[in-house]
Amino acid sequence: MTTPLLVVRSLGVTLADAADAAGSRAVLHEVAFTMARGESLGVVGSSGAGKSTLGAALLRLLPEGARVAAGATVQLDGEDLLTLDARAMRARRGRRIGMVFQEPLQALDPAMTIGEQLTEGLLAHGIAEAAEARERALAMISRVGIGDAARAAARYPHEFSGGMRQRLLIAAAVLLEPALLVADEPTTALDATIQAQVLDLLDTLRAASGTSLLLISHDLDVVSERCDRILVLDEGRVAEIGSAAQVAGAPASEAGR
Repeated sequence: MTTPLLVVRSLGVTLADAADAAGSRAVLHEVAFTMARGESLGVVGSSGAGKSTLGAALLRLLPEGARVAAGATVQLDGEDLLTLDARAMRARRGRRIGMVFQEPLQALDPAMTIGEQLTEGLLAHGIAEAAEARERALAMISRVGIGDAARAAARYPHEFSGGMRQRLLIAAAVLLEPALLVADEPTTALDATIQAQVLDLLDTLRAASGTSLLLISHDLDVVSERCDRILVLDEGRVAEIGSAAQVAGAPASEAGR
């Protein structure tokens, strides 16, 4: 039997409640699921269901004051990410598990050129030396459909359109060929045509690298078209999980409708 790439068990997350200085609120409750290598899993649910918190928890990017429940495990290739110290987790983040955020202007550094940002990960993880890193970055810029890669590499994030910025953010993540890529509402701010183009690009790059994808979205139609399976979150709990055809065609929960 093939060993799953990702195994999540008993994942609970509690956040400090700004409205109550002495209190906190549970955002995720006993979340459990697995992902196979090369699989795409869509995570859907209403606003506040805990989708983004789940993505952040997998990469240990939760906000200050957040607490992960005792006994929770997030195993990637058999290694529990929740037990790693901060330095070890930084070494895994990007290289083994990557993230594509919803808003590229917040994720991209406005003070660094696109070329610097694409090569930074390759250099930091020791994947390539400077010359090779630049060559790989330019090739990836071309692959994501942006012409004159050398000129694009010398530009800053604000000089690109929203669709192009999202392409570049995906390029930076896929360039490191992580085993798992978490994409948190990566096309919400884009119009329907650009959204489809960006998702097509993500599918193409992911297929070429063998990367597994966890796609977070509020849109059941999008994940049913793009993902092998769908996980439905409802108030921080797994309401159902199954094949895309099963969940989209005959959802068992109200949250999946």
